[in-house]
Amino acid sequence: MPISNSESTGGTSVLGPSLRFKGKLHADEDLQILGRVEGSITHTKYLTVGPKGHVAANINGHIIVVKGTVEGDLIAGTSVAITQSGHLTGDIRSPSISINEGADFNGKIAMETERSSRSTLHSEQRASGDDSTEDTHAAKGR
Repeated sequence: MPISNSESTGGTSVLGPSLRFKGKLHADEDLQILGRVEGSITHTKYLTVGPKGHVAANINGHIIVVKGTVEGDLIAGTSVAITQSGHLTGDIRSPSISINEGADFNGKIAMETERSSRSTLHSEQRASGDDSTEDTHAAKGR
């Protein structure tokens, strides 16, 4: 079964490699994505995109780890990590960001507190048509 949630995994839900999900995904527990997700993800715990996982979605979460491929913006209240096998095309907004050597990243970074990270980066940029001065200074000044 591609979706599991058991006490043996510490309450982690796993979207297995054969799973294809399209739409709005919301989770209040640790989540590991090994399959394909398209749409948007709102998450309150620890979210991992596995090495063979592929996500075409904006992700708004607490802790986000990219080991696979993500096409979309990441907004995290605590941290974002892109591992050596990770590929991200999109912007990152988080107070703590780690990009390992060998990771593939194409986008902008804004290191902000959790409170200022709550607003959705994607909708702000679409509404204004360009980047705000704050985002430009945050990316260049840190």
